Amino acid sequence: MNILKLSIILVTGLVGLLMNGVAAKEVKIDDSLTIFYEQAGSGDTTIIFIPGWMMSTEVFEHQLAHFKHSTTYRALAYDPRGQGKSSKPVEGHTYQQHARDLAKLIEKLDLNKVILAGWSYGVTEQLAYINQFGTEKIKAMIMIDTGPDIAGATRDEWVWYLNDDSDGYSRSFTEGIIEDRDNVITGFAKWMLENPTPKVVAWLTKIANQTSSSVAAITNATGFYLDYSKDLIALEGKMPLLYVVRSEMKAVADKWIKANTPSATTAYMGKHMMFWERPKEFNKVVDEFLASVKYK
Repeated sequence: MNILKLSIILVTGLVGLLMNGVAAKEVKIDDSLTIFYEQAGSGDTTIIFIPGWMMSTEVFEHQLAHFKHSTTYRALAYDPRGQGKSSKPVEGHTYQQHARDLAKLIEKLDLNKVILAGWSYGVTEQLAYINQFGTEKIKAMIMIDTGPDIAGATRDEWVWYLNDDSDGYSRSFTEGIIEDRDNVITGFAKWMLENPTPKVVAWLTKIANQTSSSVAAITNATGFYLDYSKDLIALEGKMPLLYVVRSEMKAVADKWIKANTPSATTAYMGKHMMFWERPKEFNKVVDEFLASVKYK
């Protein structure tokens, strides 16, 4: 048997599945929410990978595999509410609430040395955490291909959407995901990849289909209004920061980073899923960053 599956009932209420050195577990946050997560490694510093819009822990498979033998770091990835294998409650689908869920997850798992590593809207989620809960338990921040502000006046800014939505980009992920779900998901999956093979697009579509259209529309629509620039700028010189950004956004991202958090480490590569398509390159950047982090 090539894959060892061992179901473990833990007295803490966590259910684990050991597979290739990665443990899949669940933790009850409250009566309406159970969070599914995967973890690897056994260090006392935990790197929490946060997936983006409609995505799940699956996209971080190469990062979990990378840390599975680590005794310095524990790598953990989880499915936010409404996504992946986590609960699908009717309410609470804002990134502010996602951040409160994250805080409860950190509390339930008794984590005190945490590095947050969000991807896409996962960056928004981690900044929403900083905004509400501060930095007491957070030792460093890794931000993957998203800045602190979601909408801006022009495409010269490091944003996803335009304030007036004159290009219809925000509308396509809000109304479009409800009215034309299949085409929006397929187009989005292809856009994220350097090499959008049918097999990979089908895999990402399967992941996205675990999130309902209404939840996807609400999270995108509420995310449109968020700007955590002040919260991120306040970390300059006080916390190690790493940005990994897709190559096509280098000019605008680099301009913002150098102006606002000049001590941060930066890397530019690939497209939106560079961490999955270029795992060796991405993981090397992360390893070098982690080696430079000095804990107080």
